[in-house]
Amino acid sequence: MVPFVLWVLGILWLPPTLMISFISLFRPNHKAETSGRTVLLTGAKMTKCLQLARMFHAAGDRVIVAETALYKWCGTRFSSAVSKFLILPDIGKAGENYCRELVTFANREEVDLFVPVATPKSAYFDALAKPNFPKHTEVFHFDNDLVDILDDKHKFIGLAKQFGLTVPESHLFEDKEELLHFSFKSEKKYILKKIAYDPVYRLDLRTLPHAGWQERVMALPIDSENKWVLQEYIEGDEVCTHTTSRMGELNLYICSASSPFQVNYKMLHLPKVKEWVRSFVKGLGATGQISFDFILKENGAVIPIECNPRTHSAITLLHNHEEAIAAYRKSGKSVNDFEPGKNSGHTYWWYHELYRLLTSYNLSRAKMLLERMLTGKEAVFQWHDPWPFWFNNHVSIPYQIIKKFRQGTVWTRIDFNIGKIIVPGGD
Repeated sequence: MVPFVLWVLGILWLPPTLMISFISLFRPNHKAETSGRTVLLTGAKMTKCLQLARMFHAAGDRVIVAETALYKWCGTRFSSAVSKFLILPDIGKAGENYCRELVTFANREEVDLFVPVATPKSAYFDALAKPNFPKHTEVFHFDNDLVDILDDKHKFIGLAKQFGLTVPESHLFEDKEELLHFSFKSEKKYILKKIAYDPVYRLDLRTLPHAGWQERVMALPIDSENKWVLQEYIEGDEVCTHTTSRMGELNLYICSASSPFQVNYKMLHLPKVKEWVRSFVKGLGATGQISFDFILKENGAVIPIECNPRTHSAITLLHNHEEAIAAYRKSGKSVNDFEPGKNSGHTYWWYHELYRLLTSYNLSRAKMLLERMLTGKEAVFQWHDPWPFWFNNHVSIPYQIIKKFRQGTVWTRIDFNIGKIIVPGGD
C-alpha cells in the first residue's frame, strides 16, 4: 500500500516539480572561486553525498561523484555542483573490482581528496582500497581494521568500554541453540540485532524475551557467517550524531533526535552526548567520519547502542553552513568544534512528509506535518540547483522500481533520503 501511494504521488507531482525546476534555472547562481582541488565522493544516490558535493563546490573544488549502475539516474549526478559522474562496479563478495576502480579513478582524475559517502557494505571496501590510493590523494576515512571494529555492534561496545565510557550489556551469538539457552535477567529486557547491517531486520524492535521468541529465533539466519548481538534494552530518548574528526580531534559535530526510520533532522545541544563523542574519537586518535546512536536515560546517562564509521544524513543540517566543509581540509583554514547554528532549522524529504500528511487521520498531527513542511528545509531541493530533486524522485526511483519489477525482486519501501528502494538483505 505504501509504495503504491508514493508511486501515485510521484506521478501527480511530476508536472509541477518539472515546471519549478525549469523556472529556477533563471535564478542567479553564485559561482565560487576555483581552488584547483579535485574531490571524489561516492554514494551519489544519497542526499548526504549531494550535500557534501554542494559544499565542496561552494569552496571552489572540482567535484566528481561515483555510484553503481543501478543508481545512474540519481539526482546528485545532475547537480550544478558536480563536474563529472563515474560508474563504479557492484561490490560483490570480494570487492576487488570496486576497490581497483576507485584507485583508477583517483589516478586518472588526479584526485586530491577522496571522501567516501559509504553504505554499510562499501565502508569496509573503501577502507580496504585506502593503502593503494596515489600519494597525492588524501583518503578521509578510517583504516579497514578500525572500520571492521566500529561497524561491529559488539566490538564497538567493547572498545567504548576500554575507553572508560558508559555502555550497555552486550552478548555475541553465532549459534541459535546458544541463544535459546541464554539466561535472561528478570529485571532486564534485550534487543536482538544482526551484526551486519540489514535494512529489514533493523526495524524489528521487539524486546526479548517475549511470547513465542523461541520460534522467532529459530527462523533467523544465525550462524558463524551471520552473527547477532543481544543488547540490553535501555529506556529513554534516542538521538544520533555525526562527527568529523582529524587525528582524534573533534572538528565537526551534529546531534539530532533519532528513530529507526530517520528522515527528519534538527540540531540538539546535549553537552553530555558531545563529551561522550569527544572522548571516544580522542581514544581512536584517527581521521574520518563517524556516527553514533545513543539512548539518553532519565538519570542523564548517555548509553551508546550503535556506531557507523561513515557519513550521516544529519549533515543536511549544514545546508546553509558552507564554511563547515573546512572540517575536511588537511591544511589551511579549518574549523574546530563546528556545529550547525539556529538558522539551520530542520530538514525533511518532501515525499515522505507528503505521504504522512495525506495518510494522517488526526487533525493535530496533520497540522504539525504541514507546519514542518512549510517551515523546514527540503533536504534535496535548491532553487539554484533544482535538477537533483527532479531526477531523484521522478527518474531514479521509478527506474529502480521498474528494474526490481522486471527482476521479480521483493522490496519493502522507498527511502527518498538515501535514494533507493529497500530490499531484504540489501545494503
